[in-house]
Amino acid sequence: MIIFHKDLSFENIKSHLVHLHQLAKIDNQIVREEKRYLYELGRKNGISEKLVDKIIRESEDHPFLLPVSKKERIIFVYEYIKMMLVDNKLDEREAKMCMLIAEKMGFKKALVGSITNSIVSAKDDDADPVLTDEELEIYISNPEI
Repeated sequence: MIIFHKDLSFENIKSHLVHLHQLAKIDNQIVREEKRYLYELGRKNGISEKLVDKIIRESEDHPFLLPVSKKERIIFVYEYIKMMLVDNKLDEREAKMCMLIAEKMGFKKALVGSITNSIVSAKDDDADPVLTDEELEIYISNPEI
């Protein structure tokens, strides 16, 4: 898992966690895998499970903050899609929200399709989907996204 750069503010990470939570509950339930994923992202970025719970509980209407760099925006989109697929179910509402988020971040729908295929392929191979530095660089340098 890629850890965010130190220049990404706590408010950006908080916004990301809040909106990942909103994506997870779009189907009116949060399953264990989704909660674990939120905690994992929190831990990887120096935020305890207790603080993740507090952020989610107290920040329902937190503004959507875009990271400045293209790299961070791609990482965020990857994590939204991974959240969408973490329970091994593809919900149409979650897919639409991922498309909307990608577009808000300035990306085309093709990025969502490409990342989704990458994650599904890894899961089909019984591997943990991970955005590698090489894959990230391909997305960054691709003018089609």
